Amino acid sequence: MNQAEAAHSLLLELRRLRSEGIRDVYVEEESLLSLEKTLQENFPVPSSKAAAAIGANSPSPSLVESPKTEKVKSGEPPGAVIRAFAENDLSEIASPPRFVLPDGSKEEQWNWLREKVEACPTCLSELNPNGKVVFGNGSLDSDLFLCGEAPGAEEEQQGLPFVGPAGDLLTKILEAMGLSRDSVYIGNILNWRPRHGQAYGNRPPTEQEMNFCLPYLRAQIEIVSPKVVVALGKTATDGLLGHDPNRRLGDCRGKWSELDGIPLMVTYHPSYLLHNPSKASKRKVWEDMLLVMEEMDMSISEKQRGFFG
Repeated sequence: MNQAEAAHSLLLELRRLRSEGIRDVYVEEESLLSLEKTLQENFPVPSSKAAAAIGANSPSPSLVESPKTEKVKSGEPPGAVIRAFAENDLSEIASPPRFVLPDGSKEEQWNWLREKVEACPTCLSELNPNGKVVFGNGSLDSDLFLCGEAPGAEEEQQGLPFVGPAGDLLTKILEAMGLSRDSVYIGNILNWRPRHGQAYGNRPPTEQEMNFCLPYLRAQIEIVSPKVVVALGKTATDGLLGHDPNRRLGDCRGKWSELDGIPLMVTYHPSYLLHNPSKASKRKVWEDMLLVMEEMDMSISEKQRGFFG
């Protein structure tokens, strides 16, 4: 990976962390100076589209402006990667689908919906090469519906939500609650991994992308009819509660909202704990899960209440 690719991967990772509510990332001063020098040497001034896509909370202009326009091997300026991402990020998505679930059992409705999503022209057209549409799975009779964000690289390869390190951690959280992964239902805001023209990292889905997939997600919630929905991370929260650029996950986590008459709890995404494995961070997520357990009328032991205390 050359310097331009490495810098772009870092920017994508920072955007992903920001989407999950992570507001502070520690970086050594030496690393910051090295990054600033690399960006100044390799990236031209971004276009207006790129600036709009990166957003107001991105690195300061001094980190992206440069008087140089050196070429990479492909003959394109290094900044072309960012411009390609911005154009894809702002690309048009079809209007959200309209449909009514057919009569039948939960399993029959779920199979009908899964086939509809896996054959959806928009979902298929947005896939990365060799990627798969990711549909929710789990118990259709579960009292708990967990909603994640957009699929990552491992998820799109397997066509399943929450696989990889974040999925493993989610499984451990559920086990600490006295639940198995098979006993809950897990879905995602998006049915595909958002493209970004880069082999590394992920990007948060756009509001337009989330709005397109939301009817599919709401239909899964309707089929399962859980007692509680948990939004894992800011992307899931924005998708379920509506996009709000001023929303801070730290301000709304641990508080009850409502989705179509169902109690909704907001908490951090498991990947947040992978990046912030402090006892305090784990305790915050666990306190949210204790509230979920109480809402589901689950018994809670003193040992469970004391986790990470």
